[in-house]
Amino acid sequence: MGGRPAAGRRHHVLGAITGPATLGEETPLPAGTGPSRRAVLGGTALIALPALCGCSGDDPARAAPPGPDVAVLSGAIGAEQDLIARYEAARGAHPSLAGHIDVAVAHHRDHLAVLRRHYVPGSGRQADDSATMPPTLPATVPATVPATVPATVPATVPAPSPQQVSGSPATVLAGLRTAEVQTAARYAADAGKSAPGLAQLLASLGACSVGHSGMSSSDISSVAKKKATPSTAALPPARGFTLEALQSALATEHAAVYGYGVVGARLTGGAHEAARTYWNAHRDQRDALMAHLTARQATPAAAAAAYKLPVRVASSRSAAQLAARLEDDLTVAYVGLAGAQDAQLRDQAARAAQEAMARAVRWRTTAGVPASHAAFPGLPASALSPRPRPGG
Repeated sequence: MGGRPAAGRRHHVLGAITGPATLGEETPLPAGTGPSRRAVLGGTALIALPALCGCSGDDPARAAPPGPDVAVLSGAIGAEQDLIARYEAARGAHPSLAGHIDVAVAHHRDHLAVLRRHYVPGSGRQADDSATMPPTLPATVPATVPATVPATVPATVPAPSPQQVSGSPATVLAGLRTAEVQTAARYAADAGKSAPGLAQLLASLGACSVGHSGMSSSDISSVAKKKATPSTAALPPARGFTLEALQSALATEHAAVYGYGVVGARLTGGAHEAARTYWNAHRDQRDALMAHLTARQATPAAAAAAYKLPVRVASSRSAAQLAARLEDDLTVAYVGLAGAQDAQLRDQAARAAQEAMARAVRWRTTAGVPASHAAFPGLPASALSPRPRPGG
């Protein structure tokens, strides 16, 4: 989108985390397999996913101490275990909630499976050597992972916390939604402290949690307590993946600003005011991204004169559906940007992905359509399996 020419991109795969996090080798995609920059909404994420495996050898005495990403990953596993336990306790106490929570439980089981998969020591088997990323992500990921984390993993995964359920179904459901928001806030905070590959995974998991929380984007912003702010200081030049991810996010914001102009013309009352608020928010985010690029000695991508919209807007309902699609694209773009080398960008991108997901849910509710989303928003299936390496 945004009129930029098509370009190849680099694709990294998140490896099994066993010790100090180290960047793996980049595997360039074949020319032409990257997303085109045509003025059409609906693309796939730019995936950084650096390999994060350490080489510890077979001798436990020579094993390297856990790297910082191991602690983040073990904490994420604990958070997912707690959410699953909480949901299961709620379902046992109030079977009537099954329709509200079963999809969320399935998503969190998928999260736990993938997190554990990346936690297993490298075996040398290649998990995914395909250089082609699928255009869409299946709703679930087969949980073909160990039931327990091997004892040789150099970090401690906390056991699920005991869960006690009390109160009415509405009270219990509200508590589950609050827990989702707290988990999302944790993932956003950890994204800026993690290596790019893990940051992208956390950004995706956080967006999924927000999707189940039912919170508004303003609520998410207040929990995050951080905003993307333009940088006026000169920074090292943006190159490679970071540059492409910044330009892609900017192009998607250009499209959102254009699309919200179409959306607002078909809405009235509170929905119109919401569209105006989000339109201004996207203008601010666009300007922040342009400032980031300028500070990194790059020329920001210009907006296209017009965009081919994925939804024909003929009513207030279709306008809300278009707005949801715009926010879906932004979720993808910001999960991609969470793989930037700059920690500040990773932090901001993870939070922006959550806000986009919250807005998408809001617009689907307005349109009267199911507020469904994938277990891993913004990530292709090829990014979910590690590429283990043997110790050496």
